[in-house]
Amino acid sequence: MISKLLARRRLITSFALHCALALGAASARASPLLDSNGDTASVGGLQPRTVVGGSAASYFNPALLIDGPAEAAVGFMFLRQQIAIDLDGRPGTQFAVQEGLENARHADGSRFDNYPISTNELQFGRVKTARKDALVARPRQGAGSGHGTLTYEVFGLVVKLFDEHLALGVHGYVPNGEFTKLRAFYNDEREQYFSNSLHPELYSDRMSALSLALGIGIKVTDSLSLGIGATLGLEANVVAPTYVVDAGSLDRILIDMNASVNIGVTPHFGLSYELGDRIRLSAAAHAPQKVELGTSFTFLLSNGLEQSSGVKLLLDYTPWQVGLGASYDLLKDADQTLTLACTGLFSGWSAYVDRHGDKPTASYAWADTISATIGARYRWRQIGTLLDLGYTPTPVPEQSGRTNYVDNDRVSGALGAEYHFRLLDTDMRAGAQVQTHHLVPRHQRKLPTPTSANGEVVAPELVKDELPDDAQLGGEPVTSAGGLQTNNPGWPGFASGGWIAGGSVYFAVSL
Repeated sequence: MISKLLARRRLITSFALHCALALGAASARASPLLDSNGDTASVGGLQPRTVVGGSAASYFNPALLIDGPAEAAVGFMFLRQQIAIDLDGRPGTQFAVQEGLENARHADGSRFDNYPISTNELQFGRVKTARKDALVARPRQGAGSGHGTLTYEVFGLVVKLFDEHLALGVHGYVPNGEFTKLRAFYNDEREQYFSNSLHPELYSDRMSALSLALGIGIKVTDSLSLGIGATLGLEANVVAPTYVVDAGSLDRILIDMNASVNIGVTPHFGLSYELGDRIRLSAAAHAPQKVELGTSFTFLLSNGLEQSSGVKLLLDYTPWQVGLGASYDLLKDADQTLTLACTGLFSGWSAYVDRHGDKPTASYAWADTISATIGARYRWRQIGTLLDLGYTPTPVPEQSGRTNYVDNDRVSGALGAEYHFRLLDTDMRAGAQVQTHHLVPRHQRKLPTPTSANGEVVAPELVKDELPDDAQLGGEPVTSAGGLQTNNPGWPGFASGGWIAGGSVYFAVSL
């Protein structure tokens, strides 16, 4: 009975994880959405750490709240993801995992660390027979992600106090429809048990979340402003005690739940310094952000035997980020202003931890990156415009080994305009903005995996040989075990690329 229970533990795990994910949807979380799209409700655009805009400074650089207007803003934004992942074809049946290996063992009688599903059954499924249950097909890349349209409500508020020496700001996005989405997936052969597909590592579900930031700006001198802010992080824990009367009848299990949710605060900091009346220097730093979902579960059998286990998922990880920027007013008079701006952003991706709490191996360690954005702001009386161009290199090295972290270099552009007017003795502004992010095409090919006749792992960083060469079944060697057999969905290679595009409209009223 114990072996049957352990073999079906994944069903219990799935239930417990769904409980944790439901809790995660109840609160704001750190969202990469802000970092990818910048300020979509003012002329901050893709450089909100450098250029004075609106309430988005609450997140990007709270020091800039001092020089922005006191106002309440609302807006609407849409975002379309069209990220393609194409898998190379499998070169031959000699690399496939055969059927009927559930009881296979090493030559010394020990069991495998894990048992792959038959490659054929994984691709086409299996109908129910007298000896085996039905198996739903999981074709390669049949359940990929990274495409679809998302919409959001944008809101912001900036309040000035003490003769404008203190500014308080709040800025956020509320997704429409599906309130939030959290998805954990493995980046190696283990994903065969779930979607059997590859997924964009830094986009997809990371772009759908309630995002909220608070900021405080303080005017220290006429030239120097400092700021501090915070974003919300979530930590949820679910304990799911389970009573199993019969391991072969999981539809009769009894389940309780004990859950807790904690909200953590992640700080960020900003600085703005005016050098004369035309040059502004800025700096901002963001501490790492993440969402943690912990699940533990216990199994109590009718004979009194009890076992327990647990998993912890870590989503939306964003590393330390430090931005430096400068802007220069090339033209500046009562009627018009032309401002040139540039921003550099350091991101410490070498500390990345994926959705299952795993760090990339040393051989395939992620790299720290520096992204750059340049642009211009032009104001003619009541009309303001923006144009930004940016480049963000991928931190992900060539995925020639076991892992399939999908990511690409990104080239970004933003174009926007807004109109300032006065109505009912109140200053107002209305504007619109469009953005596009091109993911530069990339193809990755796996290196050959050396195999060992004694079944030992020779190169753990390369694609795993899921059927060890010393495999035996019923005391007889498995003839197809020689060489590499794998269901890793990214083997023997894959290509990725595409684009993300969006637009926004907004309206603000001065306070």
